[in-house]
Amino acid sequence: MITGTDLLHISLARVNMDRTDLEAAGVIDRGEAGDKAWSNFGRDMDTFILKLPEVRRAALAEAIQEQASRQYRVSH
Repeated sequence: MITGTDLLHISLARVNMDRTDLEAAGVIDRGEAGDKAWSNFGRDMDTFILKLPEVRRAALAEAIQEQASRQYRVSH
């Protein structure tokens, strides 16, 4: 079950991720090949997530979890 605090941490992690985070996680391709995906992520994250293939969606979930864990350790 996701709590309100969990949702806040997920949302903060998502909006604080940059392109290099997504490239390193394998969510988008590096360089020009990832330009459109990066643009779509910035313009409409929810639709971007819905359209991701399962493998990349799982990679994004893991990257968000790692980002949220880092933020939580730093802020508390």
